[in-house]
Amino acid sequence: MTKINGSMSKKALVITGLNEKLYPLFPLITNKKTEELMIINNYGAVISQPYGCTIRNIIMAVFHEDVDEIYIIGEMNNNENLLKEDEWYSKFQEAGITKKTIQTIEYIDVIGNDVLKWLGAPQDSKMMIQKNIDLIQRHPLIPKTVSVYGFIANAETSEFEAVS
Repeated sequence: MTKINGSMSKKALVITGLNEKLYPLFPLITNKKTEELMIINNYGAVISQPYGCTIRNIIMAVFHEDVDEIYIIGEMNNNENLLKEDEWYSKFQEAGITKKTIQTIEYIDVIGNDVLKWLGAPQDSKMMIQKNIDLIQRHPLIPKTVSVYGFIANAETSEFEAVS
């Protein structure tokens, strides 16, 4: 099977947050060359829905780009920048979004019944990565032959550790 770039090598997919300072660690973590890596960035490296855009992009990468390894790489100590519940409500109010709107979204259950949880309320990084690993491994449209790994990394110290 020939790739668009002419390469026959398998690629690895990295799902990570928005901090590009982590990028130099990816070849160390994955044991792959930079050109063998595809990167999906999303806020906090969180996969919030089993049939949302992030999972769709993962499935597309697996089948179109011959991805056989997926790495979820989160940041150590990235929770300090997340908004707390009262801060979210304050920002919503400033933007003209009422509590009734939030209640309606929660009632129709389009994103679960907790808007703040969907937006990524502060949580343990390791636990979040493990949930993402489980979601990908159990997804019916992702082949069981695809390996999924999780890591948390620190861009300042270049330290990283596996999440199992």
